[in-house]
Amino acid sequence: MKDPYLKPVILGALLITLLSVIFAFGIILWAIVGGYVAVRLANKATKDIVSTFEGLFIGLLSGVLGGAFIDLLTVISFKGADNKLLLIRTLERSWPKDRAVPNFTELLPSIFLTTSVIVIIITMFFSTIGGYIGLVISRKKKKKLDF
Repeated sequence: MKDPYLKPVILGALLITLLSVIFAFGIILWAIVGGYVAVRLANKATKDIVSTFEGLFIGLLSGVLGGAFIDLLTVISFKGADNKLLLIRTLERSWPKDRAVPNFTELLPSIFLTTSVIVIIITMFFSTIGGYIGLVISRKKKKKLDF
């Protein structure tokens, strides 16, 4: 495959995933960084500034892949019975006392699906912003080099 944008998108997605595994609460910042890095790497790979559409699309794709990788790691980590039980107990303890506690074992797949969709939407949106920032900075650097 000779697509010059494939490696930057995958590396941006892996950066989002790795940083989110280290510090999950910074997922918005990590998505911005991943989109930015993907666009900067794409600029270096093509030896030219990518178009606005391509830059935003690179950021978007790195966010989709990064969110999917995060979701995959989350599902794999909760595959074990011990982790699943720990999650169910935490949900039951956090549930309001004045309401009936639902059966979280049955609700767990829908909780994971909802969380997965939210993570992908967050990483898509903010990595696209990071891609745009990467485009703006690349264009400013290119203008400085032209003088």
